[in-house]
Amino acid sequence: TPPHAAQNNTYPILSAMACDPSSLSNPHEARVAHLSWDAVVDFETHQFVAKAIYDVEIVAQDVSTLRLDTSELDVKSVEVNGAPATFSLSVPDAAKSHLGSCLEIDLAGAKDRTAGAKISVTIQYDTSPSASAAQWLPPAQTAGKEHPYVFSACFLTQCQAIHARSLLPCQDCPAVKMTYDAKVTVPSWATAVMSALSKDKNQTSTVTKLENGYLLYEFTQPVPIPSYLFALAVGELDSRDISKRCRVWSEPSMVEAVAFEFSQVEDFVQAAEELTMPYQWTRYDLLCLPPSFPYGGMENPCLTFVTPTLLAGDKSLADVVAHEAAHSWSGNLVTNETWEHFWLNEGWTVFLQRKIMVKVLGDNRFFDFDAIGGWEDLKESVGLMPDKYTKLIPTLGDGDPDDAFSSVPYEKGFNLLYSLERMVGAGKFAGFMKAYFNHFKFSTVTSQSFIEYFNSHFEKEVPSVKDFDWDTWLHKPGMPEAPQFDRTLSAECEGLADAWISVDDGEAMKGVFPKHDISGWSTGRKICFLDSLIATCTERKRPLSLATVADMKKLYKMHESQNSEVLFRFCMLAVEAGDESILPVVVRFITSQGRMKFVRPLYRALFHSKMGRDLAVSTFLEHKDFYHPIAAKMIAADLQPKKKSVQDIVGSICKKPLVVGGILAFSAVVGIALLRGKRR
Repeated sequence: TPPHAAQNNTYPILSAMACDPSSLSNPHEARVAHLSWDAVVDFETHQFVAKAIYDVEIVAQDVSTLRLDTSELDVKSVEVNGAPATFSLSVPDAAKSHLGSCLEIDLAGAKDRTAGAKISVTIQYDTSPSASAAQWLPPAQTAGKEHPYVFSACFLTQCQAIHARSLLPCQDCPAVKMTYDAKVTVPSWATAVMSALSKDKNQTSTVTKLENGYLLYEFTQPVPIPSYLFALAVGELDSRDISKRCRVWSEPSMVEAVAFEFSQVEDFVQAAEELTMPYQWTRYDLLCLPPSFPYGGMENPCLTFVTPTLLAGDKSLADVVAHEAAHSWSGNLVTNETWEHFWLNEGWTVFLQRKIMVKVLGDNRFFDFDAIGGWEDLKESVGLMPDKYTKLIPTLGDGDPDDAFSSVPYEKGFNLLYSLERMVGAGKFAGFMKAYFNHFKFSTVTSQSFIEYFNSHFEKEVPSVKDFDWDTWLHKPGMPEAPQFDRTLSAECEGLADAWISVDDGEAMKGVFPKHDISGWSTGRKICFLDSLIATCTERKRPLSLATVADMKKLYKMHESQNSEVLFRFCMLAVEAGDESILPVVVRFITSQGRMKFVRPLYRALFHSKMGRDLAVSTFLEHKDFYHPIAAKMIAADLQPKKKSVQDIVGSICKKPLVVGGILAFSAVVGIALLRGKRR
């Protein structure tokens, strides 16, 4: 069992709570320390019928109320120390609906409200069918297409950290960390998993069959977590063990493929341990979501969620899990104290992800190669976002943290850390990294506390750290100074793309093709090559010729690839070129998975091509029930036929019940992880 946070906190956890405008709660006066959650998953009403019991610690002497964040919760009753208590729910501010309502509980019934005193608060409530932390999808969107599958995750990637309040009353700010235990009641066909451990650690699941036939699952999370890491999944699930502490979960029809694809998970965790400190969460499990899942993935303690489009059949996309594994230290163990310091979660995670892959691959060149791709992502974000959101510490106020999301905290944060590493030297920075995670474990961190710790660590050994320009890095908008990356790997990829452009332009000798053997190339290198081709075609405003696409097919057979990232890019090139022979491949691809990153661009490309316009519409209408409702509506809008037809398509979706029979519920905004640099 991991040590308690209190044994390791040097910096006070509550230093910024009083001024976190993303929350309506009052942890600076009364702080939740432990949650006991009891919920019934109701597949008919699309709700959780739940009870939350909080152990609350008094922080401010004689505080009179406990304030918690809620969103669309129907609060039935409240007790304080076992006695009924008066409570009220504020009316949401229409201009700031993302903040929800404040649940204010009268603590007058607690006799001891001195600082340090403990009280118990019990809240009975129901969630709303439209809770932003839970979406529901029909069985058609699962791989087996028989039973519903529900997953609800309150860790919202891309800074979407204030939706836990729609699942339970809580102090919904990252500075508050709590332990929890949970009881979840589900139908007899279902399995429940959470961002926690099975209560009986010797069993895969702690489950009891109830008299009504339902199943009761029990969990415990002994490591303190912020509310945004509270996660639940329910569905027809099966599992396979990868190692003593790593297990994969998925629908039964996919479990063997999932176990094969992610068999390196233990290697990623061990590499991260060597770079930082021993793993603190006991288990690192993965849940592979149904094929209709429209987004990339999300990390939760003990249970990472991943997209099935990573199932390439050759483990070539499994490195995406390195990012998720890295979050077990950066973000989950050491957490940004407020969302304005989000770069401390994501910059560190990207840095660790690349270090992990260097260890696993045994190739130091990978670090800069991957960083080059991240740099391009950063340039795109800086070009799209307002200046105020291109600073590493944006001023968020009480606005929705979602609005500030981009690759800036990921890649600008990474480049800040990379700059520090180059300044002090890789060996010294490796030692600092271990010390940093050990010092702040179980706690939270701000940019200022990070600076103070960095300076104190190096002030004697590397006196020049005092001259580092923190102000420019943290507060100046726009791009930082470009680093000198090792371009060995990317140059070869870009060179191959240039060679094919020469073939396409007729500059190369007829029948003579580039002699690069890419069969041993990593997925990243193939992606770099294809992206360079796509970029050049865009710049010259002319697609590849049919002849060039045909030659690439013969040489590389990318149209037969089981790798979703490679197949997607080649399909885009072929559709733009007007290659009718690619149409069956495209249709099979966009109807076998529902990830919006892939299906939306391909539907658009088909629709805007002379050969594929009607096919795009007919394929969508035939398969619209397979897609997540959000994806279906967005694809319908993308197709843009005649005005009447658009209304017909969208209307046919909106008028149909979005849930038929069972449902698949999951975090609505987790998908913004699509933009997470190389995570995709």
